[in-house]
Amino acid sequence: MNARRVVITGLGVISPYGIGADNYWNNLVKGNSAAKMIDTFDASGLPTQFAAPVPLDDQQLDHLVENQKSTKTMSRAIKLAVISAQEAAKNSGLDFNLTDPFRVGVSIGAGGLGLWDLEHSKNMLQIVIDSTEEENKLCYAKVWQNQLTRVHPLTSLKALPNMAAAHIAINYNARGHCQTITTACTSSTQAIGEAYRLIKYDTADVVITGGSDSMVNPNGMIAFSMLGVISKNNAEFENAARPFDKRRDGFMVGEGSVVFILEEYEHCRKRNGNPLAEILGYASTCDAYRLTDEPAEAWGAREAMRLVLDEAMVNPEEVDSINAHGTGTQMNDKNETFAIKKIFKDHAYRIPVNSTKSMVGHLVAAAGAIELTACVKSLQQQVIHPTINYLVPDPDCDLDYVPNQCRETAVKLVLSNSFGFGGQNACLLIKSI
Repeated sequence: MNARRVVITGLGVISPYGIGADNYWNNLVKGNSAAKMIDTFDASGLPTQFAAPVPLDDQQLDHLVENQKSTKTMSRAIKLAVISAQEAAKNSGLDFNLTDPFRVGVSIGAGGLGLWDLEHSKNMLQIVIDSTEEENKLCYAKVWQNQLTRVHPLTSLKALPNMAAAHIAINYNARGHCQTITTACTSSTQAIGEAYRLIKYDTADVVITGGSDSMVNPNGMIAFSMLGVISKNNAEFENAARPFDKRRDGFMVGEGSVVFILEEYEHCRKRNGNPLAEILGYASTCDAYRLTDEPAEAWGAREAMRLVLDEAMVNPEEVDSINAHGTGTQMNDKNETFAIKKIFKDHAYRIPVNSTKSMVGHLVAAAGAIELTACVKSLQQQVIHPTINYLVPDPDCDLDYVPNQCRETAVKLVLSNSFGFGGQNACLLIKSI
């Protein structure tokens, strides 16, 4: 069976800049940081007190969800995903009523803390307070009883990672293969890559895919602080996200969602659709090393990049730019630089390598999707966005990181890297069409 061509025909974005792909891209090109001090909860006691949240509260998000009744079973991350899917569907121009529903799939990258958004955290804290008896002793029986009477009976559904995919499938009558991928920072890249394979190997004609995450809440910020992976530079929060810079001390937590519509090329052509880009290859590997550390030899990252180039039958010299995972941690940036040099050899020094995380932070399960959006826009606009806050070079990070200013240049092939906790590695290669 001949492999089929897969194109991106729809795009929906909710980023730390707000709603819309153009809004997102325009801010990236200008090098605008989305960093802000956290004001949705009291973060004064936390080591890190800044992030890059979506500038919409839950009530505003509720109003944007077309099926208003469904919001009671949605965490914040699910709302973001559903709203992004709405924009992507409209952007694609695809009439789902004219498409065989069993040939439409869903593939979403999701985080693992969906239930513990700010709203639920506050409710549970109040329940604990109200379950405290004399001498400040917690009565667990009261906690359980209060949960039964004061938590919405459908709240537990918010905790299931597959709920974003389920809501999207229901909204678009997508009765084909429906999956959720939860592989930390690599989730949405793998979700998009597996969606690509569904179409390439004739399991589906259309797949709604992407990722969503919402970790700018007490539980998310505490978890990352305990792992020691986020910047503590509260005094300089606006430029604390410093990928590849020698001064880097960790990433900034971001929030958002991106959904793409992927289509088989002939399916798109027959309906006079407008392809935004074509996916040429996808590869995924595992370090099988440690849960949060990367091997110094970066064998998993190297193999993922090698495999994606092989699948696309592209020589390393043909790649015009690389959107790096580029977290801003000492280990990741050094290892990713090393891996790129091993695969691209001398050409590595001629490839622009940028980090979207320098501006919008790390969107965790949505990171790969929002970075692939930057790659698509780069192909369309022939512009590579900058890596901001890059001032002090690191001898271990000696590539062209497009420092501080966007660059107009010919761009035909772009590689997007994602490397996550658990040793997950995934790469996508896309081209202009």
